[in-house]
Amino acid sequence: MAKVIVSGIQSIIEEWQGRKGYMDIGIAHSGTMDHYSARFANLLVGNDLNEALIEITGANFVMEFEEESVIAVTGADSNPKINGAEIALWQTHSVQKKDRLDIGRIGAQINGFRQYLAVAGGVNSDEYLGSKSTAIYGGFGGVEGRSLKRGDNLTFGKPSKPLDDLIKRRIKKHLIPLYGQKWQMRAIPGPNGAPDFFTEEGMELFFSATYKAQLICDRSGIRLDGPKPIFNAERAAAGGHPSNITDHGYPGPGCLNISGDTPIILPREGPTSGGYVCALSIIYVDQWMMGQIVPGRDEVEFIYCTLDEAVELRKRQNAVFVEGSIESA
Repeated sequence: MAKVIVSGIQSIIEEWQGRKGYMDIGIAHSGTMDHYSARFANLLVGNDLNEALIEITGANFVMEFEEESVIAVTGADSNPKINGAEIALWQTHSVQKKDRLDIGRIGAQINGFRQYLAVAGGVNSDEYLGSKSTAIYGGFGGVEGRSLKRGDNLTFGKPSKPLDDLIKRRIKKHLIPLYGQKWQMRAIPGPNGAPDFFTEEGMELFFSATYKAQLICDRSGIRLDGPKPIFNAERAAAGGHPSNITDHGYPGPGCLNISGDTPIILPREGPTSGGYVCALSIIYVDQWMMGQIVPGRDEVEFIYCTLDEAVELRKRQNAVFVEGSIESA
C-alpha cells in the first residue's frame, strides 16, 4: 500500500490501451497519453504492458510507501527523488516502508510534460467496461473516476517475480526518447482531406506549417495556433463556416480536428463524433508525443506518412517492448 501526500495538477490511474470498443456509444478510449513511456515503465517492473499505473501531469506528486516494492519512473525528467536522493528515470528502484517518492517539479528548463510511475504488481483500481483506466470526463474507472487526491491509499497487485529479481534494471539508452520543444509527428491525410474539404494547397499547408500549442491543452484536446486553414471554394461559399459539416464519427485518438479555424489534436479523451472536419490522423507510433507537449510553449509539425509506412513503423515499435531491451543498471 502507499499513500498520496501531494497529488499535483492531475495524477490518474491509467492503462496503456484504455477502454476499447465503445466509441460508437460516445465513450472515449482514455488510457495513457504517452503509450511509449507507460509500456516501458511496466516492462521494467515485470508487469503486463497493459497493467494499471499512475500518469502524472506536470510532476509535483509525492507518495509514501507502506510496504516494500519495486518501482520505475519514465517520461519527462523532473528530477525525481526517493527520500531526497535523486533517482534515474527509465530504470527500477527499490522502495521500503516509509520511503517517500517525490516526482519533482516541472520548470522552464524541463522538456516533456508527463511522468509514468509503475509499481511491481500494478495499481489496484475500479474496473469499468473492461478497463481500470480513469475516464475523467465520464467519472468512472481508476479511483472513483477522478484524479488522485491527498490522503488516497493505493494498493498493489502481486509482483510477477521476486522483488530482488526486478531491481537494477534499466532501458537501453538508444531506446529512451530525446524530448525537445518542437514535436514532429508523422500523419496520414484525412479522412476529410482534399479536394472535398480543403484545397491541395490547404492540405500541403498542414504538412509545412509550424503550430504552437495553446495554453488550452488537456486529455480532451490540444489546441494549436497556426496559419488559417484553406478550405475548398465550394465549402467556403456554401454558408456557415466551412469546417462545420454533418455530424460524423471521429477516427479515434490522434486526429487533427479543425473547429472553425483552430486545429485541435484529439488525444485519449477527445470527443468520439461531431460536426467538424478531421484533416489528418497522427500515426500511432508518434501519438505518445501528445502526452509530452508543454501547453503554451511547445511547437508541433506534421510530417506526411502513408498507411503502409504507418503499419510497418508500428510493427517495429511494438517489437522493442521485450526483455531484450533491458540491461543491468
